[in-house]
Amino acid sequence: MNAISSYGRTLRSDEKKRKQLMVFLFFLLLSAFFWLLIKLSDVYTVSYVYTVRLTEVPADQFIQNPESNILRFTVESSGYNILLINIFRNSKRKLNIPLNEVVYRQIKDKTYAISTSQLRESLSKKLRLNETELSFSVNELYFDMEKLVSKRIPVRVDTKLEFREEFGLYDTIVYSPKTIEVFGPADLLDTIRSVKTSLLKEEDVFRSFSKRLKLVLPHESLKTSTNEIEVKVDVARFTEAQFEIPVHSPDNLHLKLFPDVVNIYFSVAMRDYASIKPEQFFVEVDESQISQRPQYLSLQLATKPEKVKVIRLIPQKVEYLIISQ
Repeated sequence: MNAISSYGRTLRSDEKKRKQLMVFLFFLLLSAFFWLLIKLSDVYTVSYVYTVRLTEVPADQFIQNPESNILRFTVESSGYNILLINIFRNSKRKLNIPLNEVVYRQIKDKTYAISTSQLRESLSKKLRLNETELSFSVNELYFDMEKLVSKRIPVRVDTKLEFREEFGLYDTIVYSPKTIEVFGPADLLDTIRSVKTSLLKEEDVFRSFSKRLKLVLPHESLKTSTNEIEVKVDVARFTEAQFEIPVHSPDNLHLKLFPDVVNIYFSVAMRDYASIKPEQFFVEVDESQISQRPQYLSLQLATKPEKVKVIRLIPQKVEYLIISQ
């Protein structure tokens, strides 16, 4: 019984100590809270550095580096405001300045200036301060801006087409516009010879199609009123054909050829096959070799229909005799 009574007294003592500790901690935290309120009510002066980004640049003007400026300023405000700025309002430390909302003046050829007093209102709203609580380290911010010039530049279509067997391009790829007007700094435009499109990549192509492709400007400072072009790809099915046609020689040379005919093998779109005739081809000997008296004379294709692609001539050379007159 004595042991149980002693154990009960120990429990009551421990409970009392815990209550005393909780009371102590409560008043400690309360005093710390009031101390923090007193400190936050004091006025502090803190310096900040912001990156300035110039936006809404006039369409006919160009800024090489719109984030080249640094804005240094001080905030003289209560500790409460300073704390809120550092925790919630100061994460990116950037200030956008739309040029269409401020007044700037030209200092010299390409240099302009913005009075920092114009930034007081926007910065105070961003930080939720009174304008009187802000002060800037400089009176003006300087930046370089130059007038854009224009130049018409050819468009180059970037393609990677894989055709189904027996199919291919019927003609060259058609696209519009073929040239675009590009605006940019004069020294940069002088280095640009063409503007390419995004890659036109297609596999197993067997029918005609059209597509709009984005233009890929080679530099971010360039501008154009045309952002994409229309591309038309005309696809046809092709077949291989063969004609036997005579070989011609200059009349003034009086040559007898062996053989005097040649087999010409060519590829043609199925849609054009019926219109291709043997007389549309003209093969002749290369007369420039006659003076050297070679054993064989090479053949050359002088004329062919525009719609065919010649694959080979058989034979490619012929024997000859010069007939005296």
